[in-house]
Amino acid sequence: MSNKKVIIVLGPTASGKSSLALALAKKYNGYLISADSRQVYKDMNIGTNKDKGFWRDGKYYLVGKKQSEIQEQKLNKKEKLIEEYLVDFVDPADKYNLVDWLEQTKKVINNNLDRLPIIVGGTGLYISALVNEYELPGGYDEKLRIKLEKEVAVKGLKFVIQKLKKIDQDIEAKIDVTNPRRVIRSAEIILQTKQPLQMKTGESEFDFLQLGISLPREQLYAKIDKRVDEMIDEGLVEEVKFLIAKGYDCKSSAMSGIGYRQICQFLQNEISGAEAVRLVKRDTRRYAKRQLSWFKRDEQIYWINDSTEAEQLMNNFLKQKKTPTTC
Repeated sequence: MSNKKVIIVLGPTASGKSSLALALAKKYNGYLISADSRQVYKDMNIGTNKDKGFWRDGKYYLVGKKQSEIQEQKLNKKEKLIEEYLVDFVDPADKYNLVDWLEQTKKVINNNLDRLPIIVGGTGLYISALVNEYELPGGYDEKLRIKLEKEVAVKGLKFVIQKLKKIDQDIEAKIDVTNPRRVIRSAEIILQTKQPLQMKTGESEFDFLQLGISLPREQLYAKIDKRVDEMIDEGLVEEVKFLIAKGYDCKSSAMSGIGYRQICQFLQNEISGAEAVRLVKRDTRRYAKRQLSWFKRDEQIYWINDSTEAEQLMNNFLKQKKTPTTC
């Protein structure tokens, strides 16, 4: 019996992967699973560029309508809406990690065997861990976690990174060293195993087709700049103010992401509004570059230019018993 087939639509931020994944889900009787470590958080919509949607009966997050038409009472019953899982369900004060995502993603897929799962996102570690069936070494050590979190808060990320480099000289090329959660989780593994960061792989229960959206670098950067301007116009500053008013600290893990971190600096009078926007654009471009570097290492990814190429690959993939060999 062949493995359950799974489609993955990936790419750097602002590449257009969400709109492509939604269109494919509608055409192929599919549903979406978000592979985005930030979009899991509730009330963090604009800064994470979460798909516009709404919860129905507290069970399904539905996407597929424009923002102006998103209220449920305006829905056309003939219009096809798509469920998106693992999005908009975690309180920003709570912790959420790779292990949580892997367990929940597999559960969603196995609970919907009659439909096509389409995973969409740009968190490369999540996708790689699922495709390659990572066996994550290093269990949870509460004392070590508390110690590392304190070191990050008091001495900064660079201090912890330098500690890790004594064991793994290449750690900066393996993880996003600007992300406190990634650094702390990697530190837990490295400091417990006393070995360079290396994740063992196994054989997955699923059969994957990975589609990567290819864009010229200049075009991608222009889209990023435009998106950041749109986020400001949509109310990113107000969203951050709302989160702070609800009691979420700017130093918390959820608020450390690009967009939220810079707007926090602006609201705390550390930088000007114009400088905050400039930094969001700069840091997003840098993040997109890191995403591309991560994905380019995976020879299993098919890089596509449009939906026509995506559909051709999907049609062949869905007919075959095994994943086609990459070119």
